Amino acid sequence: MERQLHEFIADNWERISLSKEWLIYSEDDDDDAGVEYPCDAGFIDILARHRNGKDWLVIELKRNQANDDTIGQILRYMGWVKAEKAESDQNVQGLIIARDANQKLIYALNAAKDVALQLYEIEFRLCQAPESVARLRQ
Repeated sequence: MERQLHEFIADNWERISLSKEWLIYSEDDDDDAGVEYPCDAGFIDILARHRNGKDWLVIELKRNQANDDTIGQILRYMGWVKAEKAESDQNVQGLIIARDANQKLIYALNAAKDVALQLYEIEFRLCQAPESVARLRQ
């Protein structure tokens, strides 16, 4: 499920609210370099740059409930970006996207000033094209 969450967000980036301010990080030879970005600290789920070209965003995706271990993970990635990618005047922010979050994570987020949380919901609908309705009735 986490793989599908990665793919959905990457494939639909322009349709989600984050795209208004952020672009998935790209490199000269790879437009999608920021998806599962490899670094010395592990794999960053999504690495993004602010449209102003200055700030960085590290996104950690959790398919189910996120806990306070997630704070350590995202801070590790943010620290790597700050040390290896960001200029001295650039900010590095973190965003955890999860289906649910436990109270321990909420407490940890209260002390992590540059890390935010967004929860997601899944909605699935089947839509039928008008011409296929006639074929099903035959």
